[in-house]
Amino acid sequence: MASIFKMFLQLSVTLALAASLAACADRPGPNLLHPVAVTAGVGTPVKVLMATTRKRSDANKLDFTSSRNFGLSYEQYSISIPPNHVPGKIEWPSSPPGDPARNFVVISAGALDEKGFDQSLFAGKKSSGDVIVFVHGYNTNYQEAVYRVAQLSKDSGSDNTVIGFAWPSLGTLTGYVADRESTTYSRDYFEQFLNDLARAPGVKRIHIIAHSMGNWLTVETLRQAKLRSRSAFLPKLGEVFLMSPDIDVDVFRTQLDAIGKLNEPITVGVSRDDRALGASQRLAGDVPRVGNVLISNPQAQAAIKHYGLRVIDMSDNKSLDSMNHSKFVSILPALNEVTRNDSMVARGNPISRTGVFVVDTAGTILTAPLRLGEAVLGQ
Repeated sequence: MASIFKMFLQLSVTLALAASLAACADRPGPNLLHPVAVTAGVGTPVKVLMATTRKRSDANKLDFTSSRNFGLSYEQYSISIPPNHVPGKIEWPSSPPGDPARNFVVISAGALDEKGFDQSLFAGKKSSGDVIVFVHGYNTNYQEAVYRVAQLSKDSGSDNTVIGFAWPSLGTLTGYVADRESTTYSRDYFEQFLNDLARAPGVKRIHIIAHSMGNWLTVETLRQAKLRSRSAFLPKLGEVFLMSPDIDVDVFRTQLDAIGKLNEPITVGVSRDDRALGASQRLAGDVPRVGNVLISNPQAQAAIKHYGLRVIDMSDNKSLDSMNHSKFVSILPALNEVTRNDSMVARGNPISRTGVFVVDTAGTILTAPLRLGEAVLGQ
């Protein structure tokens, strides 16, 4: 009984810490995804495609809830980005529907079937056939996921199609355990989505950017796909970016052992001052998370070579959130460079190979002294 009380006390302290660090603004409601009229030329329209395991609202079919759906749903949005947009930020309206001159607003929204989704992938743009799939993290509601995909698409400087995969997060601080279960629930659907995407006309390579708890969903999906050895997306899998992974360091090693080497090195973004992962670590019995553990170790080079990893230390980079948990948004242009087909070495890209790199205070990626998370040590 004492141990149970201690566990709940620890949980309460952790959630109180997270709440004190979270932004004070109200969370965006589903009506922010309802289309509004926009004067031509006011903002820059960005197309957003979403695949989700969330259930549609019975009250309004434009809305998605935090409940789990038995199957995939597809949606397409056109989102206007305001002229005052600051890279890395989402200019949220203080109240809906928002001002197109100052805020992100939805111009159009509509459901798609799988065929319509495939046809929308490259519609209206010249494309190399590359697509980027973004998987959001813990405590994220659907509208936040949609707007984040719009922001990533705008700021990445990429012509590639960016797609959001939205799993049914509760979107609450107290929903950590339920969120973890929902990522596990979504594994088979995510694999199905990636397989369907690989079969879509014109798709040549699929890149994945996962954030926070979305890394658990991503890595578990890769693990099961490699164990099956018959998933259609694997031959077309390009770069995998695991940003601030909320994964137990010991579990990560076993996952990597099952996954083995992929077509391209896995990139892991870490930061020792990530407060969200610090809270997660306390919740998990003080077991370090992959995204917040950095130590010096002479075995690191062998570990990187063994697993074929790139590790990007974002500790010195500034974060736009008080939790220091979303630093990856500032290095998107560099990540986009990695997804290109032409030679990285010829263009002098700093992360064209495996190894350890740091992001300086200006957001530039540099070759670093050897440091690596415990997740890949102890060979």
